[in-house]
Amino acid sequence: KSKRSARGGRWLVFLEASTMVAPKVLGQLLSAYDAREAWYLGRALKDEQMSIIHHYQQEPPYPLAHAGFALSGGLLRKLVLDLEEKPLGGGQQIEPVWELASRLSKMGIAITDHRGFCLEAATGCATWARSLEPFRPSMGLTAAELVIAVKTVEKFHSVRLPLLKEFWTDESAVEVLYLSNTKSNDLVDIIDLSLEFGDMVDPSKESNKQGSGHCTKMQAILRYLHRSRPSRRWYVVTDDDTLVNVPRLLRVLDSHDDSLAIYLGERYGWSHMQDRDGTNYITTGAGMALSNAALQRLMSCSTCNCRAPDAPDDMSLGTWFRNLGIEATHEEGFHQSEPQNYHKELLGASDPPVSFHRFNARLPGSASAEEFHEARRQSWSS
Repeated sequence: KSKRSARGGRWLVFLEASTMVAPKVLGQLLSAYDAREAWYLGRALKDEQMSIIHHYQQEPPYPLAHAGFALSGGLLRKLVLDLEEKPLGGGQQIEPVWELASRLSKMGIAITDHRGFCLEAATGCATWARSLEPFRPSMGLTAAELVIAVKTVEKFHSVRLPLLKEFWTDESAVEVLYLSNTKSNDLVDIIDLSLEFGDMVDPSKESNKQGSGHCTKMQAILRYLHRSRPSRRWYVVTDDDTLVNVPRLLRVLDSHDDSLAIYLGERYGWSHMQDRDGTNYITTGAGMALSNAALQRLMSCSTCNCRAPDAPDDMSLGTWFRNLGIEATHEEGFHQSEPQNYHKELLGASDPPVSFHRFNARLPGSASAEEFHEARRQSWSS
């Protein structure tokens, strides 16, 4: 939203769909600053520890987007000139609000913390965050119309799957499938995809030393779901270290029209540049959801092929869906990382969590398997 201040010049105010505004109060707030100068206003957040989603940096402070933030006309002009001199260089885009703050920090401009940008409605608030939950529609989705596929591998069967069973899969009203490269754990009914898909799920080929990749394995999982569960309205794929709130997942998916081709979860960006669009993709660690219509479109795509068995599965899916004209739909309840990587105020203002990814278990290499197991268990317990 663009707004002229009492001192002349204009402001650009960024709001979330959930942000409420008191226009008169906002006008008064902005009029206290000269918009011809470089001003960056908002409710400033500062990470209490290094965060992976902020590239392991605690600086700079950044605004709580749910409360809105404002850039003056003077700052916008400086930013445009800076972008002309140093265009965006691509790479991974995780949280645009923080990345904007980082860009402005390199220009010598820090956010001015103003508590008129509020967490909740109160006297003197120009903006505040509210829940959109009452406005979510319902499409009548039931637990039986959804299936969750856990992507796992032999080396993690005994390490991770018992924790999934303890914390959420055994109590899930939604069917949960464990899809792997072999059967090896009597505690869990694991589906051996190698019998049908062979090398596509061979860990020596579909993954790399960093454990990333898995493109052909993801293809195998989606083909298996398409063949074995053809009539489900939604398909969700998670990692074997993803903590899922199943009732919340069901509610979120129920609010989307699954007659459409929907590709949904936590959206990241890759290689967006000044002169061309990159790719938006859904992070599979946070959980990726596909409507039946989206899976059907993908299965009918003759050009949706892995460039290599160990190509990144999430980025590959983002490219395929982009080429099919299906946009990545962001739902903020999905989280690619652990809770401590997100500011408490951000979590408080956001939708209730659907998922968190990974264990916060940091132990020396000399720790025993039992110590690691208990550390992971305590991480999820907290």
